[in-house]
Amino acid sequence: MPPVSTIPQVYFLPIGMSGASISQSFKSELQMKLLVSKKKIKMDIPIPFFILFTCLDLSENRRGVIIQTIGESMRSNILDSMKNIVILNSLAVKLINYMKVFFLASLVLLSSFISHAQVKKSSTLNSSNQGFLIKGKINGVSNSDIYLAHYFGSTQQVIKDTALADTQGNFVFKGKENLPQGLYLISFLKNKYLDIIIGNTQFSFETDTLDPINHMKFQNSVENEAFFAFQKEMGKRYSELRNIELAKKDVNQIATLRKEILQYQQTWFEKNKQLFVSKLVKATFEPEIPPFKKKVSSAKDSTELYQYQFSYFKKHYFDNLDLNDARFIRTPFLQRKLDKYFEDLVVQQPDSIIKDADLLLTKIKNSEVRRYVIYKISSTYETSNIVGTDAAFAHMGEKYYVGEPALWDTVTVRQMRDRINVLKPLLIGKRLPELFLTDASGKRVTTSSIPGEYTIVFFYDPECSHCREETPKLMAQVDYFKSKNISVLATSIARNKKQWTDFIKEFKMESVYNGIDIHPNPKTGKDEYYTDFIKKFDIYSTPIIYILDKNKRIIGKKIPTDKIQDFISFYENRQKELGIK
Repeated sequence: MPPVSTIPQVYFLPIGMSGASISQSFKSELQMKLLVSKKKIKMDIPIPFFILFTCLDLSENRRGVIIQTIGESMRSNILDSMKNIVILNSLAVKLINYMKVFFLASLVLLSSFISHAQVKKSSTLNSSNQGFLIKGKINGVSNSDIYLAHYFGSTQQVIKDTALADTQGNFVFKGKENLPQGLYLISFLKNKYLDIIIGNTQFSFETDTLDPINHMKFQNSVENEAFFAFQKEMGKRYSELRNIELAKKDVNQIATLRKEILQYQQTWFEKNKQLFVSKLVKATFEPEIPPFKKKVSSAKDSTELYQYQFSYFKKHYFDNLDLNDARFIRTPFLQRKLDKYFEDLVVQQPDSIIKDADLLLTKIKNSEVRRYVIYKISSTYETSNIVGTDAAFAHMGEKYYVGEPALWDTVTVRQMRDRINVLKPLLIGKRLPELFLTDASGKRVTTSSIPGEYTIVFFYDPECSHCREETPKLMAQVDYFKSKNISVLATSIARNKKQWTDFIKEFKMESVYNGIDIHPNPKTGKDEYYTDFIKKFDIYSTPIIYILDKNKRIIGKKIPTDKIQDFISFYENRQKELGIK
């Protein structure tokens, strides 16, 4: 462990995300309506960079090894973007080694958010800059590192200080700058931690490793005294309730105890209503739905009941969380609320996402919270595997980054504008920009010249291992394509004619349209290239598939090769439902 003076300001503690859980969270690139694949995808599909923020070993050597695995050509750019953010562990290295190329927009968004928040002092810093002095004693800890970190959402924590406990478990966190207020954790003995509230930053506490919550004592911290009193009492009462329920005792006794718990909560809230801890605990409660006034006696009534309950719950979902209190950025609860809201309560269609995001942001005036919520929604839909939701990302970028430049640094605004300019022509419903290619005989091939009810545009790189896995899956569907009047246009993004022709022969691709962006100029005798695949078609990894209708409008993109038939069936059924021929 390096001395405290050499530790950068921002680190990320382990978030406990295994490779399996990451692959499970990226179930499929095709998630339209109920068509969701449960197959775990391969790791060489682009992984959003911000989910890899895990850091335990803080040594410079470890960071150097990690960056070296990315590649010399990208190292300086990444380090520049990272600034003082230390990231990654062995899992991240494994993921990065699978990726041929990847997009750093998510990293830029997060880096911008954090650095901008550091430059603009938090509105929830203590009014007088006395610095912080937190004295602790944890009986049972000896000669061990102790970390003080605040939450940044529900999956990341930012270390603000480290200390070494002496043989008696005594340690001190101390700094000249005030700590931003919020919910912090104290991490000790590698796998133990305590949540504490930072408001007043001059206090002390004592506890032990056997029962840290019930044995906790604070001095000069009203917030934490109330916080731990609540935890102790609720823990005791819920333990009693569980014992009664397990013993299957009198239901009246259970009802009585539940009523006592509710009364205690109400009394505690009233007593501590001026404290942040009261807001914090209240934020964990979901809205209570008033009784449905109509008697339910038919299927129609049941539908109305469900619609009433869902509508009320969604409308009042954020009632118990103060959306204009920036301290909630440094708790897990704001992110959890946002995740549940947009995953479970918002229809995953661009129009619905945009409408609900705009409505939510009308309620948020605090600039810190506003930045955080914009960032969360934007990054969610930039990396979403649901077809078409990148339109929501484009909307967020255009309206809230480019449209509200005062919230962001100029680099972020410029990069967001550039990103939107790439994405907007490639949104669902847009006509795919024309491809100008040359086939093996030297003839011109364009997207618009390809016949068929549908066109599959398959971008690949002959040296890409994943392309070599997916191309046989594509070619195995040739009979299906013919039966549905589907044409395939395959193009290599690498401008190497021999690699391209060898690839065509190896995978027997002569039955589909093939083209490459190499155009001999008869006047100069030199080859010319027309297409910037990254800027024009957003090709940051390969293979990438676009599916076009007969008018060459984009109806699907980044569809897994083995999901093409499912997608076409879904699309045609949806068109029938809408009465579109």
